[in-house]
Amino acid sequence: MLVVLLSCALTAARAQVGSNYSQFMLNAPAFNPAYAGSCPDLEATLFYRNQWTNLSGRTLSTPGFNASMPIKKISSGVGLAFVYDMIGAQRNLYFNASYAYQLKIKKSLLGFGVSGGLIQSTLLGNLLRAPEGNYEDGAFNHNDPIIPLAKSSGISPYLGAGLMFTHKGLQVGASVSSLVEGKSKVPGTLAENNIIFRRNLYGYISYRFKVGKKLNIRPSVLFKSDLKENQLDINALIYYKSAFWAGAGYRGYNKKSNESVILLFGVNILKNLMLGYSYDISLGPLRGANYGSHEIVLSWRQPLKTKEFKPKTIYNPRFL
Repeated sequence: MLVVLLSCALTAARAQVGSNYSQFMLNAPAFNPAYAGSCPDLEATLFYRNQWTNLSGRTLSTPGFNASMPIKKISSGVGLAFVYDMIGAQRNLYFNASYAYQLKIKKSLLGFGVSGGLIQSTLLGNLLRAPEGNYEDGAFNHNDPIIPLAKSSGISPYLGAGLMFTHKGLQVGASVSSLVEGKSKVPGTLAENNIIFRRNLYGYISYRFKVGKKLNIRPSVLFKSDLKENQLDINALIYYKSAFWAGAGYRGYNKKSNESVILLFGVNILKNLMLGYSYDISLGPLRGANYGSHEIVLSWRQPLKTKEFKPKTIYNPRFL
């Protein structure tokens, strides 16, 4: 377990890539700020992902929250997002606010979005063990100037941008996170450990169409890249009366990126409350060492009622 934690932490010190989301089609604000305002309702989403369970406790887990709402008077939308990414002995807390302008093109919307905020990075040095360290007879010394002996934190700025086109059941988007690659300087024992947040690119398309009176089908594709490594997510959902859905997906596109097969399920608990669940069956080198990955998405939509302005009627006695 400690070897895995050390490996995760030191890898993250060189570069940080974005989190996986198996239910990305139900959680577009997590990777594209241009989504804000494309939905006519106030929307709030809670999500939690536990990746590669049983590998070493919470080696990779990601809880988060985002919310967005339209501002119809100025054809815009705003949003907030919190994400707490746990990667071995490393913790990354993301906070950002987003704004999107929604350009109306007949019955379609073209969103232009930006987001900005902060990332707080923390290394839990007490969970790490270095090959040259001394941990016997009550001693605790990594003998490595980069690794902190206890909890150590640093802060980095965050900036993202995106585009999204929406037309009825079609969504097409492109976005970039860490537009300006941030760097958190986390103090070690004698030297600083720079955690670099590498720029990540996303391309997204989803389309929902009717098949008969009671069924809808929604295929979706998400492409991710940090300009060195690429990953592709493909899935399809089948909706029954828009109240229940089930589907399957695949993450990967060749032998090197072959990562998992995904099973997806969901239900509208209430009229405006949606619950989604996915289970990833590992296909990569770690398939024999873990029990797969779990992800839960809980989303609430609240329609925004606008009062229609009715001017007071004044009667003119000359024209009764």
